[in-house]
Amino acid sequence: MILIRKTFLVLLFSVMGFGLAISQEDASLHSLFEPLTLEQFPPNRTPGGAPGHDYWQNETDYKISVRLNEADQRIEGSVAITYTNNSPDELTFLWLMLEQNLFQEGSKGGRATPVESWRFGSTGFDGGYEISKVEITYGDSVYEPEYSIRDTRMKIDLAESLGSGGDSLTVHIDYAFNIPEFGADRMGRINLRNGWVYTIAQWYPNMAVYDDVNGWNTRPYLGAGEFYRDYGTIEYDITLPWDFIVGGSGTLLNPEEVLTQTQIERLEAAMESDSTQFIISPDEIGNPENRPVQEGELTWRYSMEHTRDVAWAASRGFIWDAAGAQMPSGRTVAAMSLYPVESAGESRWGRSTEYTRASIMHYSEMWYEYPWDNAINVAGIVGGMEYPGLSFCGYDRGGASLWGVTDHEFGHNWFPMIVGSNERKWFWMDEGLTTFIGHLSTLAFNDGEYTPWIRSMDQFVPTLLRDDVESIMTHPDRVQPQNLGFVSYFKPAIGLLMLRNHILGEEVFDEAFRTYIERWAFKHPTPIDFFRTINDVSGENLDWFWRGWFYENRNINLAVEKVQDITTRRGAYEGALITVTSPGDLVMPVSLRLVYEDGNTHEVRLPVEIWHRSRSWTFRHNDPRKVVRIIIDPDRLIADVNRSNNEWNRPRERTGSRN
Repeated sequence: MILIRKTFLVLLFSVMGFGLAISQEDASLHSLFEPLTLEQFPPNRTPGGAPGHDYWQNETDYKISVRLNEADQRIEGSVAITYTNNSPDELTFLWLMLEQNLFQEGSKGGRATPVESWRFGSTGFDGGYEISKVEITYGDSVYEPEYSIRDTRMKIDLAESLGSGGDSLTVHIDYAFNIPEFGADRMGRINLRNGWVYTIAQWYPNMAVYDDVNGWNTRPYLGAGEFYRDYGTIEYDITLPWDFIVGGSGTLLNPEEVLTQTQIERLEAAMESDSTQFIISPDEIGNPENRPVQEGELTWRYSMEHTRDVAWAASRGFIWDAAGAQMPSGRTVAAMSLYPVESAGESRWGRSTEYTRASIMHYSEMWYEYPWDNAINVAGIVGGMEYPGLSFCGYDRGGASLWGVTDHEFGHNWFPMIVGSNERKWFWMDEGLTTFIGHLSTLAFNDGEYTPWIRSMDQFVPTLLRDDVESIMTHPDRVQPQNLGFVSYFKPAIGLLMLRNHILGEEVFDEAFRTYIERWAFKHPTPIDFFRTINDVSGENLDWFWRGWFYENRNINLAVEKVQDITTRRGAYEGALITVTSPGDLVMPVSLRLVYEDGNTHEVRLPVEIWHRSRSWTFRHNDPRKVVRIIIDPDRLIADVNRSNNEWNRPRERTGSRN
């Protein structure tokens, strides 16, 4: 009796589909559809991926004053940091970031630089911050705190805790550092025909981020992982010899002191023009009349609001041109370029302002309006690096190369300058998203003048098939140098292209992507906030895709397995049973093109849910026209690693034996 009962239950469960019918072969496929619980959200972030009612972030405002010491190639000055603690926690100490210490003898980044060439390397330079004074102002109290410097970080012990819920204090630091020639391809200096070109970044001690996810974010700066900053207002001034031209993030506050009246009038005219206008032409370089004074020093003053950082550039040899860029709201932004004579000409930097203008206008119209007054592209030693409102690009670039890097670096104004993700931890959240929007921008520019970096999905198949490539979610300083471009730039970008072009469709994806930007503009999202926002707004549970493409390295391989004709009793053809399979371990919705005997075609779309139970799915296609060919993914919108099984062709029918 007991044996009969057990046998009955096994048969019942099998018929009802309670897992006993699931083959071991399908186990990994089934795990794709489990809820994504790899990371939880704090109470002040909603399950839908938006900031919650209790969301908070701290604010950091800066007043910076520095002098360029050209004789010693140094920056010398001070910074006053007003730090507002909006968190619910009292803070007994502060953490600051000292990124210039990457170039210090014995730095972690220096010791972790590979022997072979490495873009973000830092060896053989006597650099780093020289801190001469640290002072705290808190209420009526002014004191010099105890502090310790630990590689690229500084810990300041507070004599009195900084209160929660909006309490603030000011940290004053006097400092100096030697300017490296090659600053890990993020900043530096180069001596050209008309003198030094300085591209200056990571140039002041700055607050580490204390957030609602990790508390203090104190990952050291090793070179590859970029930056994570709070937002605030930054006011800064730069004093340097009278004959230098400066371009900086934000708005120039004293043009009447550092520009001639002619240059001011040219800037005003350029703002009204769609075409590039010279502010300083090539034949004006070196002319003393090009400056408002002919001796001593000048101080350039700037201010930028709602920003996480600022950078600047300076040279005696800058050509300067500009044009107006119209925003959807009706505002006009000044698109500008600064470059040496080595970069002049239409085949080089003569089109830089055109590129800059087109880039910020495209992103503003498609995603979110550019929020600042100026967008400046600077030619120098840095191959390509982004800062709010200002980009550094290689002075020897031109044509497609200059377009690609200019558009990419200005795309970074959206990720991470507007949407303030943690670059040091999640490199793909700025590089991958920027590569994706840059693909669409390049397609739109000048009727497709240039080919996008992503030419096709097939170009990445060899890399997808390698077993030594890290997952997208790997922190950048742990990714092998040869894999960094693919892991952080291209794989996330092609994932988003598959979402837009194949999985969700343009309209649904674009709405969700814009919502993500709007929700997290000038805030600090995590990857899970991005994933949940796209799920939330699209109405689709895409956890299977986030898991397979971002957290894991699963590959797509769809196939047409077999086609069985359906005939009437009299043998007339009336349709077909078509079986598709997923030999790969990352599933996809299936698009098929059926080609009939008469040459006409029919498109079939199968949802991702067909793979819930098995790697194989059969559907019935009713049509008296005979199917002679079937193609999976005919427009090549997905990164299928094996296209040899994407197509089925009807065998030729025998016409009888030969005599």
